[in-house]
Amino acid sequence: MTDRLERLTNLVATLLDTRRPLALDEIAELVPGYPDDKLSRRRQFERDKETLRGIGIPIRIEPIDHLGSDIGYRILPDEYYLPPLDLSPEEQAALHVAVTAVRLEGGAGREALWKLGGLEGEAATAVAALPTLPALGVLFDAYRARATVTFSYRGATRQVDPWGILFRRGHWYVVGHDHDRRDTRSFRVDRMDDGVELGPPGGFEPPAELEPGALLRDEPWQFGEEESVVGHLWVDAVQAGAVIEQVGEDAVIESRDDGSVVVGLPVTNAAAFRSFALGLLDAAEVLGPPELRAEVVRWLEDIAAGSAVAGNAVAGSAGTSP
Repeated sequence: MTDRLERLTNLVATLLDTRRPLALDEIAELVPGYPDDKLSRRRQFERDKETLRGIGIPIRIEPIDHLGSDIGYRILPDEYYLPPLDLSPEEQAALHVAVTAVRLEGGAGREALWKLGGLEGEAATAVAALPTLPALGVLFDAYRARATVTFSYRGATRQVDPWGILFRRGHWYVVGHDHDRRDTRSFRVDRMDDGVELGPPGGFEPPAELEPGALLRDEPWQFGEEESVVGHLWVDAVQAGAVIEQVGEDAVIESRDDGSVVVGLPVTNAAAFRSFALGLLDAAEVLGPPELRAEVVRWLEDIAAGSAVAGNAVAGSAGTSP
């Protein structure tokens, strides 16, 4: 049986050597090691494709012709080979400092520096260690190539133009234009359900003078590790406009005749959600889900009971003669 490493090497060489997209059947004829059964062949090829993409090899998916719906695969040499950078010693030293100051989990920064001309200057003391996720490689490729990505998020398929990739409060986020919602959205990368499909390069251009960090709303009820629930919050007509401006119109799940609204917010930090709701005083009420409402009610009852005990103690002290 053909060794998998040998098969992957032959697959890269075949996809680099072709001038047109190759159908999977053609690839199987040219690359030894793929099974005869079409379903098994497809599964094995998909695993190989994800492996190569995971190490940064950009496999493109393109229509074989403009009339049919069949798709093919190839690797463009311009996207695969690194052009000469001609870095000066000062530039290589700056890269050395940058790579060693921020360490990516499982990354091989020093090995990459050797490929760019070797180590120059002194390494920096590491000041941060960032986690990595399988989807990050494809997302960064998409950001660089201006390619739309497709992925499953909380059970729904989303098509997104990645305008920026950010690390905030211990998590990676991708922000950009959501084709399905026709609006700007942010997605936590570790909550993507499965692999990320990369579209053709040059599929979009981000807005001029874009600041991706400004697109990632600082919503504290989403910064937590609790099981995600959708909190339903009723807001009266007076505060409805301000709340919608903060959480976005997409969060509104019900608009009532009196001008009040019900918003649905993804909650992974119940305490932060509770603080947001109570900050609106009597202009808001937590409607559900039942366990989240019960937690807020229980917290308020504990506060009320504590206040009553404190009040009784004060009254007793006032009625006692010195």
